[in-house]
Amino acid sequence: MRLILLPLLALAASCPASGWEERHAEALRAYEAGDNAGALEAWSALAAERGVDAASLAAMGNAEWRLGRKGRAMVCWERALVMDPRDPVARAGVAHASAVGGVDRPAARWHERYAALMEADAWIALAAAAGWAWVIAWALPRLRRRRMGDAHHRVALVAATALALAAPALWGCWSIHHRAVNRLPDEPLKLTPTALGEPLLLLGEGDVARVGRTLNGHARVELAGGQVGWVRLAALEPVADEGPPRSLDPASP
Repeated sequence: MRLILLPLLALAASCPASGWEERHAEALRAYEAGDNAGALEAWSALAAERGVDAASLAAMGNAEWRLGRKGRAMVCWERALVMDPRDPVARAGVAHASAVGGVDRPAARWHERYAALMEADAWIALAAAAGWAWVIAWALPRLRRRRMGDAHHRVALVAATALALAAPALWGCWSIHHRAVNRLPDEPLKLTPTALGEPLLLLGEGDVARVGRTLNGHARVELAGGQVGWVRLAALEPVADEGPPRSLDPASP
């Protein structure tokens, strides 16, 4: 009986994956054929069923860009890079948008480039493992009323080194998550967080900003050129959120 059940269970487990891969391939064929709306609809349906990953978000960003929706495309690419900083499609999309698409994006700081060497979950796991290793190496001899031996010292040294290496990466991950994409065209950067605040300049759709504190329905942001001011929260979409871009009517106030 066991010999009969095992192949059936393996087949049942492989069917959903095969169905997903086929639907993803169909969406990709539609995209390559120029049916961007159809491809995006198919990828959106898959995202609603299975969630999103970096590859699917990057593909959706390409389709959004072809449809002329810069803001949605940049949200997709930025979120893909949060999940996988080395995703080639998302990196190419952001580079294209910055070079020829008129989209401004803050240059990565050193700790953000360092954090991009691995995914955020990997850095967190490394820091957690190193922290516990150091605690155990320090506490175990004391619980046994003994001095730290050579092995304990080596473990503590390696753990402390790993923590030191992970610390700037965690800082970079935090910094990367505190960015947002402007979803509206010609959105003013204001001097004060008020409805009648003096406009300093206009943000284009798809521009990326570093986001600070919020006040009165506005967020204090820093742009790629170093300008600092306030932008309405309704115009911004954080890159740290999960899933495809939210629905947004560009004509809404």
